[in-house]
Amino acid sequence: MPEHETSNWYIYGAGGFGLETLEICLSAIDAGRTPKRGLSFIVDGAGGQEVLGHPVVELADCQPGALVTIAVGEPAARAKLAERVAAAGLRLTSAIAPSAVISPSATVEEGVIIAPLCSVQARAFIGRNAAVNTMAIVGHDVQVAEDAVISSMVNLGGAVRVGHRSYVGMGAIIREKLTVGADSIVGMGSVVHRDVPDEVITMGDPARVVRRNDDKTVFRKSGDQV
Repeated sequence: MPEHETSNWYIYGAGGFGLETLEICLSAIDAGRTPKRGLSFIVDGAGGQEVLGHPVVELADCQPGALVTIAVGEPAARAKLAERVAAAGLRLTSAIAPSAVISPSATVEEGVIIAPLCSVQARAFIGRNAAVNTMAIVGHDVQVAEDAVISSMVNLGGAVRVGHRSYVGMGAIIREKLTVGADSIVGMGSVVHRDVPDEVITMGDPARVVRRNDDKTVFRKSGDQV
């Protein structure tokens, strides 16, 4: 089904990130960047409710072939929900704030969220189902892999590589040409001067590996701030 033939746009998740994503979608529609569509939330086990006047539905009740943007901040959860969305016959679509500045030579794949005031610079690549939050800077030739999350006010120097399902916390700075491995976490405010291996948590200035990311989880019940 061509994109213009569907009138439904679903946001998977109605937490804080879901509300932010709703506003991105509405602003893109108001600015004429995307056709006008009805916006609904998908929340498992909470169908029949409303959030900010928009319906909440179950995944099973979604119109096949409709568009969906995944609005959760946990990279591993983003990956799992993308699989569920594909199995349900929905199509990932990107939500890009009109105030974001994206180079004509950059590549943004499907299902990406780019929040207000972000900068995505020359030849950068944002992989499928990744998220780039408010005022983040994605430098030239940066590669952000599938399902990764870049938090607000992050600065990724030129040619940085961020691996699959990794998370870069608020205000972190990563020096040019470095790699953040898959399933890793860079803690908020960290300043990264060397490559980050796969499946670790790194924090501080200069950033150091503090432990393994064995459960591949960012938002822990213990209240760890990353």
